[in-house]
Amino acid sequence: MKFPKQLNQHAPLNILLAILVTLLAGCKNLPLVGSQETVSNNTSQLSSGSKHTHLSDNTEIKHDQTHPLASTTTNPHYATPLEPVPFWKDLSANFALDLSSTNAKIVAQRNWYASHPEYIRRVVKRAEPYIYYIYQQAKHRNIPAELVLLPIVESAFDPFAYSHGRASGIWQFIPGTGKAYGLKQTWWYDGRRDVKASTDAAFNYLTKLSSQFGGDWLLALAAYNSGGGTVRKAIRYNKKRGRPTDFWSLKLPKETQAYVPKLIAISQIFKAPEKYGITLPTIPNTPQVAIAYTDSQIDMAQAATLAGLSTDELYTLNPGFNRWATDPDGPHSLLLPIEKAEAFTVGLAKLPKKERVTWSRYKIKTGDSLISIAKANKTNY
Repeated sequence: MKFPKQLNQHAPLNILLAILVTLLAGCKNLPLVGSQETVSNNTSQLSSGSKHTHLSDNTEIKHDQTHPLASTTTNPHYATPLEPVPFWKDLSANFALDLSSTNAKIVAQRNWYASHPEYIRRVVKRAEPYIYYIYQQAKHRNIPAELVLLPIVESAFDPFAYSHGRASGIWQFIPGTGKAYGLKQTWWYDGRRDVKASTDAAFNYLTKLSSQFGGDWLLALAAYNSGGGTVRKAIRYNKKRGRPTDFWSLKLPKETQAYVPKLIAISQIFKAPEKYGITLPTIPNTPQVAIAYTDSQIDMAQAATLAGLSTDELYTLNPGFNRWATDPDGPHSLLLPIEKAEAFTVGLAKLPKKERVTWSRYKIKTGDSLISIAKANKTNY
């Protein structure tokens, strides 16, 4: 930003502030997803005037946190650093679970992760586009920052992960639980794979479970894995016999008995990677993706071209879409690399809605094959 030449250190303070406010008001900036306005209702559309929005922290971009007059996050438990802090250091500084345990199950899981550094590298690479946003959501809700790493346990941060139990997405929602937490599932779109929508749903679910179990996050995590009923049944069993009812004392399914130790083990490593011989790939402590609003259905290949991406890159950022085009009933938005969003928005504005989805009719003839039809219509099969 260039300031007027006549603006100097001898000007009265009130005049300086007045000019600065005027200049800031003229900046072309857009609200951040994660602001007080938007985090509380992540699945709804943001202000109608915005065309794309940064997936970022808890302040609007007009109060950019890099600006000296920026307001800090409203959450008193997460301090906003005055100087840039490496992402992993920032994340681990806000861990809240007891990571001091030397339980044998934790040690066993930690030893496995520590002996597979390549696995950790692959997982972090997959997480890079989304993890900053997920962290900002955890900060806003004031929940343990270790939960940001839970998709490593659930899906290795693979947005296309699908289990034998029909669980899907990085948070591995089954269909019923997904619907219960507002995740739309249609022929066109599956919100369980939508990183933004499923993160909001997962944190809503985990927060509710924590409340049900008296703020005990280990029990909440166990319930997220095996169901609240399973954990309550185990607690009742121990109570009748006068036994402790903490996670480590409960008789739970084997998968759940390993599930919580995995998260603690991962958190221990990410908090002190050098202690375990691990070098974590660098993750920028800044937004990596932005939301671009389309206002209508759009062909994914056409959207990729407008954004300067391959279709595979676009689907990786938007794994919720099942088909060749976005859902005609919404969400009418796409996640894009932050540096691509502006060009996409400009290009989209020049494209009439009727041209955003094109159909080509073809009558199948004897001897046709998918390959020949695809070639004739210059498309994939």
